Amino acid sequence: MIDRKPIIGVMGSHENPWKDISEPIGRMIAKHDYHLLTGAGGGVMESVARAFTEVKDREGTSIGIVPTVDYNGALLAREEYPNHFIELPILTPLDTKAQGDSMPYSRNHVNIMTSHAIIFLPGSHGTKNEVSLAISFNKPMILFGPEEAFDKFPDAPIRADDINEVKEFLEHTVAKIRTDRGYT
Repeated sequence: MIDRKPIIGVMGSHENPWKDISEPIGRMIAKHDYHLLTGAGGGVMESVARAFTEVKDREGTSIGIVPTVDYNGALLAREEYPNHFIELPILTPLDTKAQGDSMPYSRNHVNIMTSHAIIFLPGSHGTKNEVSLAISFNKPMILFGPEEAFDKFPDAPIRADDINEVKEFLEHTVAKIRTDRGYT
């Protein structure tokens, strides 16, 4: 039987790794019995996956949702995706991110719909799009990082600037998931 652990999505900047917040998040997720899900690219995605996979004796897997085409339909270079810290790459025939917030088929949808709970780190348009999707799908989420990094984000999500707040959010959310879905 498949190992049924909660899947914690971490979304954020493709360019900036935000190592000071992404690495502690990756280690924290690894020290619990959670799987990690990212968009499999660089920046935050690579930094959090690296920290996650460096934790010895962890139970979870680093999952990456891999885009295969750019906005013009051209194949992406395999050097970009997945990053070296993705243990389970899931290839999609989808763009790297939604071209518009109402675009029905993007990797962002897979990231959000697959995650049981989501931690958003600072990012730009793609991350804001994922926050909007998480709101529309009523996904448990928290924004983690400096308040000014989320100035242009929706007001609805919980915000935190202390990793202990993120840990408490996950523990509470995962306890509910385990009860509702019977996860071990």
